[in-house]
Amino acid sequence: MARILVAFASGERHTELIAHHVASKLEDRRHITRLINLTAHEGEAGADDCDASIIAASIHRGSFALEVASFLMRHGPAVRSHVSAFLTVSLSAASHDETEIAAVQEIADRFLFEAGWQPEFVEHVAGAVYDRQLNVVERTILHSIMRQHETEPDQSGTTVLTDWERLDQFVGEFAAKL
Repeated sequence: MARILVAFASGERHTELIAHHVASKLEDRRHITRLINLTAHEGEAGADDCDASIIAASIHRGSFALEVASFLMRHGPAVRSHVSAFLTVSLSAASHDETEIAAVQEIADRFLFEAGWQPEFVEHVAGAVYDRQLNVVERTILHSIMRQHETEPDQSGTTVLTDWERLDQFVGEFAAKL
């Protein structure tokens, strides 16, 4: 049984759903998880007292939230000292276009280089589109891009692109390293 930190920065709350899903799957495997919402500036007590770490962050306009880099500045030595993973969340992760996937990888690589962190796992996770959180222009642009990629926006106003089965596979692979 390992103590696993799951820290996340979430703009539209989908990364938060992903982090909670990962924590739940780890708990199903009898691990103890410590969830920290970096965006909400929750207390970080216990962040350095874990056996493994998973950091999840969404990409917006080509970068990750500043809270993630700040967290790694404060807790980097602990995160670097054990098995760790970085979950990048973006709509581009759902793409079948190699250039879009390469762009996501480049953003992650640049961030990890600047943070001085080399996690054992880097997993690109597709996000979601929440129409109610978008203005008319953003919604029109995102729906157009989705249709270009042969993805029809969900009539409910929430289009989830996350591959939950692949995320569960990742959890298994991560847990096997503990």
